[in-house]
Amino acid sequence: MMVSSISRRRRMIFAALSTMAIAGFSADAVQAQEISEYGLEPVILQTAGEEEAAVVSDVIEQSESVAPAQPVPMSEPYYVEQPAVSYAPAPACNCNAGAGVAKKKEAAMAKMKSAYAGVFYANDFSYLNDPYYAGPSFFADNFKNLQTPFGKLDLGGETRYRYHNERNHRGVGITGRDDNFWLSRTRLYADWEVCDNIRVYGEMLNAESMGEQFAPRPIEEQDADILNLFVDVKLYDGDLGKLTTRVGRQELLFGAQRTVSPLDWANTRRTFEGVRGMYQYGDTSIDAFWTGFVPVQPDDADEANYDIQFYGAYATRKNTALGNVDAYWLGSDDRTRGYSYQTAGSRISGKTDGGTLYEFEGAYQFGEDETPNDHSAGFITAGLGRKIETKHLSPTVWLYYDWASGEDDPNEVQRADGGYDHLYPLAHKYNGFMDLFGRRNLHDFNVLTVTPLNKKVSMILWYHYFRMDQATTPYSVVMTPYNDPAANPAGSKDLGSEIDLLFNINLNARNNVLLGYSHFMGGDYYKTTTAPAGLTLDNDFDADFFYFQYTTRY
Repeated sequence: MMVSSISRRRRMIFAALSTMAIAGFSADAVQAQEISEYGLEPVILQTAGEEEAAVVSDVIEQSESVAPAQPVPMSEPYYVEQPAVSYAPAPACNCNAGAGVAKKKEAAMAKMKSAYAGVFYANDFSYLNDPYYAGPSFFADNFKNLQTPFGKLDLGGETRYRYHNERNHRGVGITGRDDNFWLSRTRLYADWEVCDNIRVYGEMLNAESMGEQFAPRPIEEQDADILNLFVDVKLYDGDLGKLTTRVGRQELLFGAQRTVSPLDWANTRRTFEGVRGMYQYGDTSIDAFWTGFVPVQPDDADEANYDIQFYGAYATRKNTALGNVDAYWLGSDDRTRGYSYQTAGSRISGKTDGGTLYEFEGAYQFGEDETPNDHSAGFITAGLGRKIETKHLSPTVWLYYDWASGEDDPNEVQRADGGYDHLYPLAHKYNGFMDLFGRRNLHDFNVLTVTPLNKKVSMILWYHYFRMDQATTPYSVVMTPYNDPAANPAGSKDLGSEIDLLFNINLNARNNVLLGYSHFMGGDYYKTTTAPAGLTLDNDFDADFFYFQYTTRY
């Protein structure tokens, strides 16, 4: 039976027509962004902020960042709020004379391409006030820098459409179910700078699913609801740095998003509600927060659940002798399930003088879980990469190893057992685009290549080999066990392998297309372990995923 209704189709059609009217194309937009060897972030995240694109050394992103950032393809450095921007009329200048003019024009173009961030409250349209900017103009620019009697107002948003064709993995993990369907998402925001010290930001999101045979996943549908609604108050801005406090509903994005992410791949996005303090001094940033999780209610207003608390501190130091260094402490309490986790970790990333790219991250997790034992778990990620120059193509190749501990007692396997809990990550970004496995009880040996094919098209080729740490069960991206090892023991640790092929096509700095295909080859685990009740695999342990996505920002 088709889950989607006629009214849902009408809403999607209306959204499509509305988007076309303001799509962001311009007569001179053919200048569009180019792609660098580090152009992975836009492909995987569909976010466009240099604040979280440490992957970028030259350019990239859906809206392409050109200013050099840390060149490690799998990471977003800790997000740092940009200074408040005032778009006063651009001063006159002789932009065709003087040394360094070409570089200033390139810098202005780079700001245009990176104007949209991974969290829209970090968007930066200061290029509109840059006298050296000579790039394309977009219709939506008319809704930025609106001067009112009560301060400056920016209006904007994003519309995204994605088609899924899923074979043997509709749902969570290998399920024996096939489906194809469309997803659409619209985000609209208003950023009101009341004065130098007070700012109000609001953003709504509407997510639709259409044409599916099986019920949508929880992350695929949401009637129009509040994604962000907060007030910023600047407490101090002087020689010792800047201190800002934020109160209200807010998305969180830290580091490489292995622990905290707004989960942009999902049709809905993840958000929280609480208080946050942000301090920045030069290359040092410290963020401390206490929030309640806001679960998605597809047909009702989303409300914060303070029985599920998330809190902690995240610090970063850029340009050290080791590269960029992050350190964090994150607390996660679920009073409903009865667990409390404390996660202490660090991340180092950068590039050596010899051109070798590197990224290392790890964390130790302790506290209380649902088992009789104290919680003790952890994860490690290690990656080395290098750009390979050839006559025709110049791919960047990475070798990665990911490990996350698992529960070793079959009788204690459950949602909150002794294995590592990956908290609130962008799991899609790291352990396969098919989202078959979460970061728990897992070894993931993977090889990644990022290859620019021309100035607007890049290709991602990614191979994963998955294996369990403990011979119990694999876990989904929502940390649920696939089988009950006490009643249905795993016959092998060999989970299988996945290959992901993805093309990222930048039509211009505001419009992007993704075209992807992934194939999973089931390992001995599926061949020797009885499928969970309710699933019929018929000795077919492979799976396929094809998708097409179009995104426009305005």
